[in-house]
Amino acid sequence: MKILLADDHFLVLDGLEVLLSTLPFVESTTRALDYFSLREQLEKETFDLLLLDIHFGKHDGREIIHEIKELNSKMKIIALTSHSDSVTIKSSISAGFDGYLLKIDGREEIERALKAVLNDQRYISTKTQQFFFDSQIGRNKIELTEREKEILQLIVHEKTTREIADILNLSEKTIETHRGNIMLKLEVHNIAGMVKKAIMQGLVHL
Repeated sequence: MKILLADDHFLVLDGLEVLLSTLPFVESTTRALDYFSLREQLEKETFDLLLLDIHFGKHDGREIIHEIKELNSKMKIIALTSHSDSVTIKSSISAGFDGYLLKIDGREEIERALKAVLNDQRYISTKTQQFFFDSQIGRNKIELTEREKEILQLIVHEKTTREIADILNLSEKTIETHRGNIMLKLEVHNIAGMVKKAIMQGLVHL
């Protein structure tokens, strides 16, 4: 099995390469630190599986997955992330990921995931399922990621999408994705409703 690792953190890539080298069915691993190198690798070589960080530098894995599949439609893609909130999990699976792993998952979990997706089975790690279950039990409690809190705070202070993207050094598309996820979590349908509920819930400071 030839695996491509896409993450913008050297330590994560180093750890994955060491771990995957202990699996007898893994033939080789190749790393991509940014979207440009990811596309470059996919254009010159065929891989069986891609482990893709959902928040890959300035890019959102849920937005680029279709472009990736156009380059290699047979390659399986597993989301690799530190995000365990239900919105991210559901949106990632809906986007077309074949599996979902957390960066805290261990060797045995990763091995099961690789084998499952290569056998055309969708795989969601045990810890991910537990986090999802727990979030549904406590679904009335609104939990935002640190990035979502940053963006929400800037929206409340009347910053435009372009201004927020410049401040956080992210793409406008990524900001829009985060904004959509915030709306889902707050159960609102527009910016005015989002700002109102954020203030009422004490999620931002004025």
